[in-house]
Amino acid sequence: METTRMSFLAKRMGNFANLANWPNANVLNTALVTEYIPEMCKVPYDLLFRDDPRAMAECTLLIWEYLRLDLLTANMDVYNFEAEAMGAKINFYKNHCPDFDRDTYFIQGNEDLDKIKYTGLKSGRFPYLIEYSRIFKQYTGVDTFPIFSAPWTLAGNLYGLDNLIVDTVTNPDFVHELLRRIVDDFHVPMYKELSSVIPGMTEVALVDAFATIPMVTVSIVDTFIRPYLERLMEKLDMPGMPLLDTAFFGSSLLSEDDRRKFEEFVIFANGRFFCSDPDAAVLTPEYARARATECLLPLQTGVDAKVLQFGTVDEVIDRVRHYVLAGKNGPTPCVFFFNNIAPNVPLENVQAAINTVEIYGAPGADENTPYTEPEFLTFEDFLRRKIADNNEGYTYDWLKQSGYAYLA
Repeated sequence: METTRMSFLAKRMGNFANLANWPNANVLNTALVTEYIPEMCKVPYDLLFRDDPRAMAECTLLIWEYLRLDLLTANMDVYNFEAEAMGAKINFYKNHCPDFDRDTYFIQGNEDLDKIKYTGLKSGRFPYLIEYSRIFKQYTGVDTFPIFSAPWTLAGNLYGLDNLIVDTVTNPDFVHELLRRIVDDFHVPMYKELSSVIPGMTEVALVDAFATIPMVTVSIVDTFIRPYLERLMEKLDMPGMPLLDTAFFGSSLLSEDDRRKFEEFVIFANGRFFCSDPDAAVLTPEYARARATECLLPLQTGVDAKVLQFGTVDEVIDRVRHYVLAGKNGPTPCVFFFNNIAPNVPLENVQAAINTVEIYGAPGADENTPYTEPEFLTFEDFLRRKIADNNEGYTYDWLKQSGYAYLA
């Protein structure tokens, strides 16, 4: 299938390519939509996340196009894959995201460390991930690749975050051994084999929700988090495949000295200056822009999910416009991040937010540029149009098990 048949994706890829011409380029928009996909498509979560990679690919692409996003940050339960492949129990549900069985942690102590072992691509949901990547490329002509859990956050899910934090003080040798096993005995062989069957893997893409202040301190970052990311990249030794670890918040809670240290870690981990709400709300988006400029790095910023969920349309427009105009006012590109577009966010707020990024993130747009209302289109109306023309050749088999079965 030719990529040009997906005109929306071709446009998004063009926006990425045009960043080389910054500041004569658009601010990119990206979002985490893990729950938004099944809720908008009215499909059981377990069908998408476990049973049907083709349904996940089709629903992901539909939401991507509907929201007019340049990039989806995460469309799957990215924290669960490695643990499930080790043998940890993951609970699947019809009405919310899969999660660890937290009644009993998979790792209880030293006696369980041998459970951390990579056993190949037939374990867990690796076959699902490989098939999803194949189908995604079939529809788009573009390679995709999975996002996984960073060593520290995976350790927190396997052993319990509270247990892990306490042991950094009471039993640091155990924490080091747990992290070493995750890197050496699982992540390294996993990435090496996975990259051989998914040739589009161009970065070590990780998420690190537990590497957030105040869950951790700068000392924990320096002693336990950064060293094992460095170890992972050293052991992988895959030139041209950089690290992209994300999900760092809490810098505004730190003293100036500790904030600088934490920011240096974030820069190491993902190669850009990351400062979104709630930190940008405290430090200001102007601070975020100034630091990105100082570091000569792209800026990733964004507004709190609560603004979209509870604000009025005018409040959403005002906040997003402020952040976009401040964010693009510098010599390096700006990426606008919506951290978790929740299922219950008013649709008019979501459309207003994305529309605001498009209008004020355009080259030459400023505070005097008029805001123009977007065409309001319900997802059902959008879906009807897509089914009618179906240039992409989607099967739409999942419709029969969805709340839109009457469209099948």
